[in-house]
Amino acid sequence: MLDPVTTTIATGDLVVGLTVTMTTCVALMIWVGLLGRASRATLLWTFAFLLGLLAAYGSLASAAMGTDVLLHPVGLGFLCGMPTVIWSGLRAAQGKRPHAWIGFAQSALSVGILWATTNAEAGFAVFRWLFLASAIGAALAAVEVLRGAFQGSRFGMPLVVAAGTLLLLASVGAAGTVAGSSTATDLFFVRGIVIAVTIYAICATVSLLFLANRRPGARDVLEALDAFLPEPAMRAVVRERLVRARARGEHSWSFVDLQLDDANDLREATGEAGYAAMTRRFEEIVAATFPAEADLCRVSPGHVTAFASQPSGAVREYVRAILNDVSVPHEQAPTSLRITASAGIVTVDTASDRYETLVAAAAAQTAAAQEAGGDRWRRADADLSAS
Repeated sequence: MLDPVTTTIATGDLVVGLTVTMTTCVALMIWVGLLGRASRATLLWTFAFLLGLLAAYGSLASAAMGTDVLLHPVGLGFLCGMPTVIWSGLRAAQGKRPHAWIGFAQSALSVGILWATTNAEAGFAVFRWLFLASAIGAALAAVEVLRGAFQGSRFGMPLVVAAGTLLLLASVGAAGTVAGSSTATDLFFVRGIVIAVTIYAICATVSLLFLANRRPGARDVLEALDAFLPEPAMRAVVRERLVRARARGEHSWSFVDLQLDDANDLREATGEAGYAAMTRRFEEIVAATFPAEADLCRVSPGHVTAFASQPSGAVREYVRAILNDVSVPHEQAPTSLRITASAGIVTVDTASDRYETLVAAAAAQTAAAQEAGGDRWRRADADLSAS
């Protein structure tokens, strides 16, 4: 016979663990995924984890009222649609039709079916088959990672392995309905489900956050780069170029810092999604204006730097063109506010300058240009500015 005290303690521990995990996953997906890379895919992934969070808090509330959620896993029905919604987000990330309604309908139907059968003799058998349907959704998401535009990515492997574990456990559970089961095996199965879903949520969060910040089709980090280097890579590139320029006695190098004006005000006025659209347009203008041999770096959204093997006079023309293009209104603008940018230009002394000194000097000139009203550039070696 099962010890009621032991069962209650085990139930509480599992539910609390699931609740903590889902809360953390939702916070990470919103902060790093949805706000960092706003898209339909990250929105769907956020909704998927919210379903898991709803299941966790629903089970926690049931346990607090004295219901053994392992014997009556009604709240866990919300989890059944989570893997399918994740699959929908992966399709959306690749430009495919997401069919997002399937996952949400799956969660709602699962809760309704479990509510209606929780006290029936076949209640646990129903739960096993519902979980098998959920595991099939997880398998579809794994296939999307392995065969879609994310093929070859090592970032998707945690999601694939966790999905395989869910499918294996669900298959064993479904087979158990045919072979027959007891209360003890049913409880053991539900505990295994809660633990497996907890692990799946962690693995899915890791994979999806990497995939959200990575170009589909790329096999590794370097291939995932777009026109802009991350700051650590930019630091290494600039240092290497300075060493070679110093050895060759070259002096026609320039470093540029470009920033959107009033970035915080724009973010508050347009929201994260609107601000992301503005920064994408800003970066597209910068990438299209500077020559291909210039090294570009994304410091933060709305803040980029450039290192070019050209004198400041030539770089000045590129900067003027960028500032003019940024300030031109366009139909897709997320706000009626005038969008402008400012820049700081530094003529590089290859004999003495270092990456850190160039960054500081250029940023200081940009700050001075913004304090003077913005929509202008300043050069470090002369008290010059232009609107």
